[in-house]
Amino acid sequence: MIENTLPEQASSRAEITCPSCGRFVGALTRCPYCGASVHKRLSIRIFRYAALLLGTVGLFFLYLMVRNREIPLVKISGITPTMNFAYVRVAGRVASDTRVYREGDRVQGLGFVVDDGTGEIAVRAYRAVARDLLSSNIFPRMGDRVTVAGSLSVSADDRILLRLQSPRQLHLEAVEPPSIHLADLSEDLLGKSVIVEGVVSRIMAPRPGSRAPWVIRLVDRSGSADLTFWEDVYAGLPQRDRLLLGAVLRVRASVSRHRGRLQLRVSRSEDLQFLEGDQARGVSRGVDYNARVGMRVMPTEVNSSLVGRVVSCSGVVDSLQRPRAGSRAPWRMRLTDGTGSVTVIFWDDVARHVRNLEELVGARVRVQGRVNAYRGRLQLKLEHSRSLMLIEPRRSSPEEAPLTVSEVTTDLIGRVVTLTGRLAGSRGIPGGVVYTLENETGSIPVVLWDRQVPGRLRDWMEQGLRVRITGTVKEYHGKLEVVPRTIHDIAKLP
Repeated sequence: MIENTLPEQASSRAEITCPSCGRFVGALTRCPYCGASVHKRLSIRIFRYAALLLGTVGLFFLYLMVRNREIPLVKISGITPTMNFAYVRVAGRVASDTRVYREGDRVQGLGFVVDDGTGEIAVRAYRAVARDLLSSNIFPRMGDRVTVAGSLSVSADDRILLRLQSPRQLHLEAVEPPSIHLADLSEDLLGKSVIVEGVVSRIMAPRPGSRAPWVIRLVDRSGSADLTFWEDVYAGLPQRDRLLLGAVLRVRASVSRHRGRLQLRVSRSEDLQFLEGDQARGVSRGVDYNARVGMRVMPTEVNSSLVGRVVSCSGVVDSLQRPRAGSRAPWRMRLTDGTGSVTVIFWDDVARHVRNLEELVGARVRVQGRVNAYRGRLQLKLEHSRSLMLIEPRRSSPEEAPLTVSEVTTDLIGRVVTLTGRLAGSRGIPGGVVYTLENETGSIPVVLWDRQVPGRLRDWMEQGLRVRITGTVKEYHGKLEVVPRTIHDIAKLP
Protein backbone atom coordinates (compact mmCIF):
# COMPACT_ATOMS: atom_id res chain seq x y z
CA MET A 1 0.00 0.00 0.00
CA ILE A 2 1.36 3.41 -0.97
CA GLU A 3 0.83 6.40 1.36
CA ASN A 4 0.83 9.83 -0.25
CA THR A 5 1.88 12.71 2.03
CA LEU A 6 1.83 16.41 1.30
CA PRO A 7 5.12 18.34 1.32
CA GLU A 8 3.95 20.42 4.32
CA GLN A 9 3.27 17.24 6.33
CA ALA A 10 6.70 15.87 5.51
CA SER A 11 8.31 19.13 6.60
CA SER A 12 6.29 19.20 9.85
CA ARG A 13 7.23 15.63 10.68
CA ALA A 14 10.89 16.41 10.08
CA GLU A 15 10.66 19.29 12.62
CA ILE A 16 9.25 17.10 15.42
CA THR A 17 11.52 14.06 14.95
CA CYS A 18 15.26 13.76 15.38
CA PRO A 19 17.06 13.62 12.01
CA SER A 20 19.72 11.40 13.58
CA CYS A 21 17.86 8.80 15.66
CA GLY A 22 14.33 9.38 14.31
CA ARG A 23 12.74 9.74 17.80
CA PHE A 24 9.99 12.25 18.67
CA VAL A 25 11.38 15.52 20.12
CA GLY A 26 8.36 17.86 19.82
CA ALA A 27 9.21 21.56 20.19
CA LEU A 28 12.76 20.93 21.40
CA THR A 29 15.63 22.25 19.26
CA ARG A 30 18.00 19.55 20.48
CA CYS A 31 17.30 15.82 20.74
CA PRO A 32 17.28 14.71 24.39
CA TYR A 33 18.32 11.20 23.38
CA CYS A 34 21.30 11.66 21.07
CA GLY A 35 22.00 15.38 21.32
CA ALA A 36 21.58 16.12 17.63
CA SER A 37 20.35 19.58 16.55
CA VAL A 38 16.76 19.72 15.23
CA HIS A 39 16.00 22.40 12.63
CA LYS A 40 12.88 24.58 13.18
CA ARG A 41 11.22 27.06 10.86
CA LEU A 42 12.02 30.76 11.36
CA SER A 43 8.35 31.65 11.93
CA ILE A 44 8.08 29.24 14.86
CA ARG A 45 11.22 30.63 16.46
CA ILE A 46 9.91 34.20 16.11
CA PHE A 47 6.51 33.33 17.61
CA ARG A 48 8.20 31.56 20.54
CA TYR A 49 10.24 34.57 21.60
CA ALA A 50 7.45 37.00 20.82
CA ALA A 51 5.07 35.10 23.10
CA LEU A 52 7.61 35.17 25.92
CA LEU A 53 8.17 38.91 25.49
CA LEU A 54 4.43 39.63 25.29
CA GLY A 55 3.74 37.62 28.45
CA THR A 56 6.46 39.47 30.39
CA VAL A 57 5.21 42.89 29.24
CA GLY A 58 1.64 41.91 30.08
CA LEU A 59 2.56 40.87 33.63
CA PHE A 60 4.42 44.17 34.09
CA PHE A 61 1.38 46.22 33.05
CA LEU A 62 -0.87 44.05 35.23
CA TYR A 63 1.42 44.77 38.20
CA LEU A 64 1.23 48.52 37.51
CA MET A 65 -2.56 48.34 37.31
CA VAL A 66 -2.81 46.49 40.61
CA ARG A 67 -0.47 48.93 42.32
CA ASN A 68 -2.15 52.09 41.04
CA ARG A 69 -5.77 51.05 40.85
CA GLU A 70 -7.78 52.61 43.65
CA ILE A 71 -9.70 50.22 45.91
CA PRO A 72 -13.40 50.77 45.15
CA LEU A 73 -15.28 52.93 47.63
CA VAL A 74 -18.64 51.40 48.49
CA LYS A 75 -21.67 52.42 50.50
CA ILE A 76 -22.37 50.24 53.50
CA SER A 77 -26.02 49.87 52.52
CA GLY A 78 -24.91 48.53 49.13
CA ILE A 79 -22.96 45.56 50.50
CA THR A 80 -24.60 42.25 49.55
CA PRO A 81 -23.84 38.56 50.34
CA THR A 82 -22.32 38.16 46.86
CA MET A 83 -19.55 40.57 47.94
CA ASN A 84 -18.21 38.11 50.53
CA PHE A 85 -14.36 38.23 50.58
CA ALA A 86 -14.34 41.33 48.34
CA TYR A 87 -11.65 43.91 49.07
CA VAL A 88 -13.43 47.26 49.42
CA ARG A 89 -13.08 50.67 51.02
CA VAL A 90 -15.56 52.52 53.23
CA ALA A 91 -15.45 56.04 54.62
CA GLY A 92 -17.42 57.52 57.48
CA ARG A 93 -17.57 58.53 61.12
CA VAL A 94 -16.48 56.32 64.01
CA ALA A 95 -19.74 55.48 65.77
CA SER A 96 -18.36 53.62 68.80
CA ASP A 97 -15.38 53.59 71.10
CA THR A 98 -12.52 51.42 69.93
CA ARG A 99 -12.33 48.27 72.04
CA VAL A 100 -8.97 46.55 72.55
CA TYR A 101 -9.01 42.79 73.17
CA ARG A 102 -6.18 41.32 75.23
CA GLU A 103 -5.01 37.99 76.58
CA GLY A 104 -2.92 38.88 79.58
CA ASP A 105 -0.57 41.64 78.47
CA ARG A 106 -0.71 40.70 74.78
CA VAL A 107 -3.00 42.52 72.36
CA GLN A 108 -5.11 40.10 70.32
CA GLY A 109 -7.22 42.59 68.38
CA LEU A 110 -9.24 45.78 68.34
CA GLY A 111 -12.53 46.83 66.83
CA PHE A 112 -14.80 49.79 66.22
CA VAL A 113 -17.93 50.68 64.21
CA VAL A 114 -18.04 52.97 61.16
CA ASP A 115 -21.17 54.84 60.07
CA ASP A 116 -21.22 56.38 56.56
CA GLY A 117 -24.75 57.70 56.76
CA THR A 118 -26.30 54.74 54.94
CA GLY A 119 -25.51 52.10 57.56
CA GLU A 120 -23.00 50.79 60.04
CA ILE A 121 -20.24 48.20 59.70
CA ALA A 122 -17.95 46.61 62.31
CA VAL A 123 -14.22 46.91 61.59
CA ARG A 124 -11.78 44.45 63.15
CA ALA A 125 -7.98 44.27 63.22
CA TYR A 126 -6.26 41.21 64.64
CA ARG A 127 -2.93 40.44 66.31
CA ALA A 128 0.02 41.99 64.42
CA VAL A 129 -2.14 44.57 62.64
CA ALA A 130 -3.76 45.67 65.91
CA ARG A 131 -0.38 45.90 67.65
CA ASP A 132 1.06 47.98 64.81
CA LEU A 133 -1.88 50.39 65.04
CA LEU A 134 -1.44 50.85 68.78
CA SER A 135 2.35 51.22 68.53
CA SER A 136 1.82 53.87 65.83
CA ASN A 137 -0.69 55.66 68.09
CA ILE A 138 -3.48 55.16 65.53
CA PHE A 139 -6.55 54.79 67.70
CA PRO A 140 -9.95 55.84 66.31
CA ARG A 141 -12.25 57.51 68.81
CA MET A 142 -15.94 58.16 68.64
CA GLY A 143 -16.58 61.09 66.31
CA ASP A 144 -13.35 60.77 64.29
CA ARG A 145 -13.44 60.47 60.49
CA VAL A 146 -11.88 57.34 58.98
CA THR A 147 -11.33 55.74 55.59
CA VAL A 148 -10.62 52.04 55.92
CA ALA A 149 -10.04 49.26 53.38
CA GLY A 150 -10.19 45.54 54.00
CA SER A 151 -11.82 42.25 53.09
CA LEU A 152 -15.54 41.78 53.63
CA SER A 153 -17.00 38.91 55.62
CA VAL A 154 -20.74 38.42 55.15
CA SER A 155 -22.19 35.65 57.35
CA ALA A 156 -25.30 33.58 56.70
CA ASP A 157 -27.36 35.85 58.97
CA ASP A 158 -26.23 38.92 56.95
CA ARG A 159 -23.86 40.18 59.62
CA ILE A 160 -21.17 42.22 57.89
CA LEU A 161 -17.58 42.56 59.08
CA LEU A 162 -14.64 44.39 57.52
CA ARG A 163 -11.25 42.86 58.31
CA LEU A 164 -8.34 45.29 58.23
CA GLN A 165 -5.38 43.57 56.56
CA SER A 166 -2.75 46.32 56.85
CA PRO A 167 -2.27 49.36 59.13
CA ARG A 168 -1.63 51.45 55.99
CA GLN A 169 -5.22 50.88 54.90
CA LEU A 170 -6.61 52.90 57.82
CA HIS A 171 -6.57 56.67 57.32
CA LEU A 172 -7.63 58.58 60.43
CA GLU A 173 -8.78 62.19 60.60
CA ALA A 174 -8.91 62.98 64.31
CA VAL A 175 -11.56 65.47 65.40
CA GLU A 176 -10.64 67.63 68.40
CA PRO A 177 -13.50 67.28 70.91
CA PRO A 178 -14.94 70.31 72.69
CA SER A 179 -14.33 71.01 76.39
CA ILE A 180 -17.58 71.19 78.35
CA HIS A 181 -18.84 71.44 81.92
CA LEU A 182 -20.46 68.35 83.38
CA ALA A 183 -23.82 70.09 83.55
CA ASP A 184 -23.70 70.62 79.76
CA LEU A 185 -24.05 66.89 78.98
CA SER A 186 -27.15 66.47 76.82
CA GLU A 187 -28.79 64.21 74.24
CA ASP A 188 -27.24 66.30 71.47
CA LEU A 189 -23.78 64.98 72.46
CA LEU A 190 -24.67 61.28 72.18
CA GLY A 191 -22.06 59.46 70.12
CA LYS A 192 -19.59 62.34 70.31
CA SER A 193 -16.34 62.81 72.23
CA VAL A 194 -15.86 65.56 74.82
CA ILE A 195 -13.20 66.73 77.26
CA VAL A 196 -14.24 67.25 80.89
CA GLU A 197 -12.44 68.13 84.10
CA GLY A 198 -13.58 67.29 87.59
CA VAL A 199 -12.90 65.91 91.04
CA VAL A 200 -13.38 62.24 91.96
CA SER A 201 -16.14 62.01 94.55
CA ARG A 202 -16.95 58.29 94.33
CA ILE A 203 -15.19 55.13 93.14
CA MET A 204 -17.06 51.90 92.40
CA ALA A 205 -14.70 49.06 91.49
CA PRO A 206 -15.95 45.82 89.89
CA ARG A 207 -16.06 42.73 92.07
CA PRO A 208 -13.35 40.09 91.50
CA GLY A 209 -14.22 38.00 88.46
CA SER A 210 -16.96 40.41 87.42
CA ARG A 211 -17.25 41.72 83.86
CA ALA A 212 -18.67 45.01 85.08
CA PRO A 213 -16.79 48.26 84.39
CA TRP A 214 -15.25 50.74 86.79
CA VAL A 215 -17.57 53.64 87.62
CA ILE A 216 -16.13 56.97 88.79
CA ARG A 217 -18.29 59.89 89.90
CA LEU A 218 -16.84 63.24 88.74
CA VAL A 219 -17.98 66.58 90.10
CA ASP A 220 -17.24 70.16 89.11
CA ARG A 221 -18.77 73.52 89.96
CA SER A 222 -21.68 72.90 87.58
CA GLY A 223 -22.72 69.35 88.42
CA SER A 224 -21.67 65.70 88.30
CA ALA A 225 -21.50 62.74 85.92
CA ASP A 226 -20.51 59.08 85.95
CA LEU A 227 -17.32 58.03 84.18
CA THR A 228 -16.97 54.35 83.13
CA PHE A 229 -14.08 52.30 81.79
CA TRP A 230 -13.06 48.64 81.60
CA GLU A 231 -10.41 46.75 83.53
CA ASP A 232 -7.84 47.01 80.71
CA VAL A 233 -8.05 50.81 80.87
CA TYR A 234 -7.51 50.76 84.63
CA ALA A 235 -4.58 48.33 84.29
CA GLY A 236 -2.97 50.68 81.77
CA LEU A 237 -3.06 53.75 84.02
CA PRO A 238 0.58 54.64 84.82
CA GLN A 239 -0.45 56.31 88.11
CA ARG A 240 -3.48 54.26 89.12
CA ASP A 241 -2.44 54.50 92.78
CA ARG A 242 -3.51 58.17 92.54
CA LEU A 243 -7.07 57.25 91.61
CA LEU A 244 -8.52 58.23 94.98
CA LEU A 245 -11.32 60.34 96.33
CA GLY A 246 -10.39 63.98 95.74
CA ALA A 247 -8.16 63.31 92.72
CA VAL A 248 -8.51 65.95 89.98
CA LEU A 249 -8.86 64.55 86.46
CA ARG A 250 -8.96 65.72 82.86
CA VAL A 251 -10.71 63.13 80.72
CA ARG A 252 -11.45 62.63 77.04
CA ALA A 253 -14.54 60.46 76.85
CA SER A 254 -17.46 59.61 74.60
CA VAL A 255 -21.03 60.38 75.59
CA SER A 256 -23.27 57.33 75.79
CA ARG A 257 -26.47 56.21 77.45
CA HIS A 258 -26.90 53.44 80.01
CA ARG A 259 -30.28 52.54 81.48
CA GLY A 260 -31.72 55.88 80.45
CA ARG A 261 -28.88 57.95 81.94
CA LEU A 262 -26.11 59.80 80.15
CA GLN A 263 -22.58 58.75 81.06
CA LEU A 264 -19.00 59.26 79.93
CA ARG A 265 -17.04 56.30 78.59
CA VAL A 266 -13.22 56.15 78.44
CA SER A 267 -11.66 53.80 75.90
CA ARG A 268 -7.91 54.39 76.51
CA SER A 269 -5.86 54.85 79.66
CA GLU A 270 -4.04 57.73 77.91
CA ASP A 271 -7.34 59.66 77.82
CA LEU A 272 -7.36 59.96 81.62
CA GLN A 273 -4.90 62.48 83.09
CA PHE A 274 -4.24 63.51 86.69
CA LEU A 275 -3.98 67.27 87.19
CA GLU A 276 -1.64 68.90 89.69
CA GLY A 277 -0.69 72.34 90.96
CA ASP A 278 -2.53 75.38 89.64
CA GLN A 279 -4.52 73.33 87.14
CA ALA A 280 -5.90 71.10 89.88
CA ARG A 281 -6.68 74.05 92.13
CA GLY A 282 -8.50 75.79 89.29
CA VAL A 283 -10.73 72.78 88.68
CA SER A 284 -11.44 72.01 92.33
CA ARG A 285 -12.10 75.65 93.31
CA GLY A 286 -15.74 75.99 94.27
CA VAL A 287 -16.41 72.24 94.60
CA ASP A 288 -18.09 71.33 97.92
CA TYR A 289 -15.40 69.08 99.40
CA ASN A 290 -17.22 68.57 102.69
CA ALA A 291 -20.30 67.13 101.03
CA ARG A 292 -18.83 65.50 97.93
CA VAL A 293 -15.12 64.85 98.09
CA GLY A 294 -13.79 64.71 101.58
CA MET A 295 -11.97 66.67 104.28
CA ARG A 296 -9.03 65.71 106.44
CA VAL A 297 -9.91 65.09 110.07
CA MET A 298 -8.38 63.40 113.12
CA PRO A 299 -10.10 60.34 114.59
CA THR A 300 -11.37 62.41 117.52
CA GLU A 301 -12.97 64.90 115.10
CA VAL A 302 -15.33 62.33 113.57
CA ASN A 303 -18.72 63.36 114.98
CA SER A 304 -22.41 63.23 114.11
CA SER A 305 -22.24 66.47 112.08
CA LEU A 306 -20.14 64.61 109.48
CA VAL A 307 -22.61 61.76 108.89
CA GLY A 308 -23.01 61.23 105.14
CA ARG A 309 -19.81 63.09 104.27
CA VAL A 310 -16.55 61.69 102.94
CA VAL A 311 -13.52 62.37 105.13
CA SER A 312 -9.84 61.47 105.14
CA CYS A 313 -8.27 60.22 108.35
CA SER A 314 -4.80 58.90 109.22
CA GLY A 315 -3.43 56.92 112.14
CA VAL A 316 -2.04 53.59 113.30
CA VAL A 317 -4.03 50.39 112.79
CA ASP A 318 -4.64 49.28 116.36
CA SER A 319 -6.64 46.14 115.55
CA LEU A 320 -8.22 44.31 112.64
CA GLN A 321 -11.22 42.02 113.00
CA ARG A 322 -12.05 39.50 110.27
CA PRO A 323 -15.76 38.57 109.82
CA ARG A 324 -16.83 35.02 110.58
CA ALA A 325 -16.86 32.65 107.60
CA GLY A 326 -20.22 32.70 105.84
CA SER A 327 -21.43 35.83 107.62
CA ARG A 328 -22.42 39.06 105.92
CA ALA A 329 -20.64 41.18 108.51
CA PRO A 330 -17.89 43.61 107.41
CA TRP A 331 -14.23 43.77 108.34
CA ARG A 332 -13.55 46.11 111.26
CA MET A 333 -10.38 48.13 111.67
CA ARG A 334 -9.63 50.40 114.61
CA LEU A 335 -7.57 53.46 113.71
CA THR A 336 -5.85 55.56 116.39
CA ASP A 337 -3.51 58.55 116.38
CA GLY A 338 -2.80 58.86 120.12
CA THR A 339 -5.64 61.33 120.73
CA GLY A 340 -8.48 58.96 119.99
CA SER A 341 -9.69 56.22 117.69
CA VAL A 342 -12.31 55.54 115.03
CA THR A 343 -13.72 52.32 113.58
CA VAL A 344 -13.30 51.70 109.85
CA ILE A 345 -15.49 49.08 108.13
CA PHE A 346 -15.31 47.47 104.69
CA TRP A 347 -16.56 44.31 103.01
CA ASP A 348 -14.84 41.39 101.30
CA ASP A 349 -15.00 43.01 97.84
CA VAL A 350 -12.67 45.71 99.21
CA ALA A 351 -10.55 43.39 101.36
CA ARG A 352 -9.70 41.15 98.39
CA HIS A 353 -7.90 44.01 96.67
CA VAL A 354 -5.77 45.04 99.67
CA ARG A 355 -2.38 43.33 99.62
CA ASN A 356 -1.17 41.83 102.93
CA LEU A 357 -4.20 43.22 104.70
CA GLU A 358 -3.63 41.46 108.01
CA GLU A 359 -0.04 42.74 108.16
CA LEU A 360 -1.34 46.32 108.48
CA VAL A 361 -1.82 46.00 112.24
CA GLY A 362 0.72 48.38 113.74
CA ALA A 363 1.23 50.25 110.45
CA ARG A 364 0.36 53.89 109.84
CA VAL A 365 -2.30 54.31 107.15
CA ARG A 366 -4.60 56.92 105.64
CA VAL A 367 -8.22 56.06 104.87
CA GLN A 368 -10.92 57.88 102.96
CA GLY A 369 -14.47 56.90 103.68
CA ARG A 370 -18.02 58.03 104.30
CA VAL A 371 -19.09 58.70 107.87
CA ASN A 372 -22.17 56.78 108.98
CA ALA A 373 -23.78 55.73 112.25
CA TYR A 374 -24.61 52.13 113.14
CA ARG A 375 -26.50 51.44 116.37
CA GLY A 376 -25.48 54.81 117.68
CA ARG A 377 -21.77 54.36 116.92
CA LEU A 378 -19.93 56.43 114.33
CA GLN A 379 -17.75 54.66 111.79
CA LEU A 380 -16.05 55.17 108.43
CA LYS A 381 -17.16 53.06 105.49
CA LEU A 382 -14.61 52.34 102.77
CA GLU A 383 -16.00 51.84 99.25
CA HIS A 384 -12.76 50.99 97.43
CA SER A 385 -9.40 49.42 98.24
CA ARG A 386 -7.61 52.52 96.92
CA SER A 387 -9.18 54.43 99.81
CA LEU A 388 -6.79 52.59 102.15
CA MET A 389 -3.21 53.84 101.74
CA LEU A 390 -0.11 52.70 103.60
CA ILE A 391 1.94 55.61 104.96
CA GLU A 392 4.49 53.77 107.11
CA PRO A 393 4.78 49.99 107.57
CA ARG A 394 4.76 48.55 111.05
CA ARG A 395 8.11 47.99 112.68
CA SER A 396 9.56 44.55 112.13
CA SER A 397 9.67 42.06 114.97
CA PRO A 398 13.42 42.41 115.80
CA GLU A 399 12.92 46.11 116.58
CA GLU A 400 10.01 45.52 118.97
CA ALA A 401 10.92 45.09 122.61
CA PRO A 402 9.82 41.60 123.71
CA LEU A 403 7.53 41.34 126.73
CA THR A 404 7.39 38.71 129.40
CA VAL A 405 4.26 36.57 129.65
CA SER A 406 3.29 38.21 132.95
CA GLU A 407 3.23 41.62 131.22
CA VAL A 408 0.45 40.52 128.84
CA THR A 409 -2.74 41.78 130.47
CA THR A 410 -6.25 42.67 129.41
CA ASP A 411 -5.08 46.24 128.75
CA LEU A 412 -3.20 44.91 125.71
CA ILE A 413 -6.20 43.23 124.05
CA GLY A 414 -6.20 44.16 120.36
CA ARG A 415 -2.57 45.28 120.39
CA VAL A 416 0.45 43.64 118.78
CA VAL A 417 3.10 42.30 121.17
CA THR A 418 6.33 40.32 120.87
CA LEU A 419 7.17 37.44 123.23
CA THR A 420 10.10 35.05 123.55
CA GLY A 421 10.17 31.61 125.16
CA ARG A 422 10.03 27.86 124.59
CA LEU A 423 7.28 25.84 122.95
CA ALA A 424 5.89 23.58 125.69
CA GLY A 425 3.42 21.58 123.59
CA SER A 426 0.55 21.79 121.14
CA ARG A 427 -3.03 20.64 120.59
CA GLY A 428 -5.23 20.66 117.51
CA ILE A 429 -8.39 22.72 117.20
CA PRO A 430 -10.86 23.02 114.30
CA GLY A 431 -9.11 25.12 111.65
CA GLY A 432 -5.74 25.39 113.36
CA VAL A 433 -3.45 24.47 116.25
CA VAL A 434 -2.67 25.95 119.69
CA TYR A 435 0.92 26.02 120.99
CA THR A 436 1.87 26.86 124.56
CA LEU A 437 4.65 29.43 124.94
CA GLU A 438 6.55 29.38 128.27
CA ASN A 439 9.18 31.59 129.81
CA GLU A 440 10.35 32.31 133.32
CA THR A 441 7.22 34.38 134.17
CA GLY A 442 4.49 32.03 132.97
CA SER A 443 2.81 30.57 129.88
CA ILE A 444 0.29 31.74 127.27
CA PRO A 445 -1.52 30.02 124.36
CA VAL A 446 -0.39 30.89 120.82
CA VAL A 447 -3.10 30.24 118.21
CA LEU A 448 -2.09 29.52 114.60
CA TRP A 449 -4.98 29.38 112.14
CA ASP A 450 -4.57 27.25 109.00
CA ARG A 451 -5.79 30.09 106.78
CA GLN A 452 -2.97 32.33 108.07
CA VAL A 453 -0.20 29.86 108.90
CA PRO A 454 -0.75 26.65 106.88
CA GLY A 455 0.43 23.37 108.40
CA ARG A 456 3.23 22.84 105.88
CA LEU A 457 4.83 26.12 107.02
CA ARG A 458 4.86 25.24 110.73
CA ASP A 459 6.20 21.68 110.57
CA TRP A 460 9.53 22.86 111.99
CA MET A 461 7.89 24.02 115.26
CA GLU A 462 8.74 21.35 117.87
CA GLN A 463 8.41 21.09 121.65
CA GLY A 464 11.34 22.69 123.48
CA LEU A 465 12.25 25.03 120.60
CA ARG A 466 13.11 28.63 121.53
CA VAL A 467 11.14 31.12 119.42
CA ARG A 468 10.25 34.78 119.12
CA ILE A 469 6.55 35.33 118.36
CA THR A 470 4.75 38.53 117.37
CA GLY A 471 0.95 38.57 117.38
CA THR A 472 -2.25 40.26 118.42
CA VAL A 473 -3.46 39.81 121.99
CA LYS A 474 -7.01 38.42 122.10
CA GLU A 475 -9.35 37.04 124.74
CA TYR A 476 -11.17 33.71 124.40
CA HIS A 477 -13.45 32.36 127.12
CA GLY A 478 -11.86 34.71 129.66
CA LYS A 479 -8.26 33.66 128.82
CA LEU A 480 -5.68 35.72 126.96
CA GLU A 481 -3.96 34.34 123.86
CA VAL A 482 -1.60 35.58 121.15
CA VAL A 483 -2.52 35.19 117.47
CA PRO A 484 0.30 35.67 114.90
CA ARG A 485 -0.82 36.92 111.47
CA THR A 486 1.69 35.06 109.25
CA ILE A 487 4.54 32.56 109.55
CA HIS A 488 6.92 35.53 109.29
CA ASP A 489 5.80 36.59 112.78
CA ILE A 490 7.48 33.47 114.21
CA ALA A 491 11.28 33.29 114.36
CA LYS A 492 13.53 30.52 115.64
CA LEU A 493 16.04 31.56 118.30
CA PRO A 494 19.39 29.89 119.07
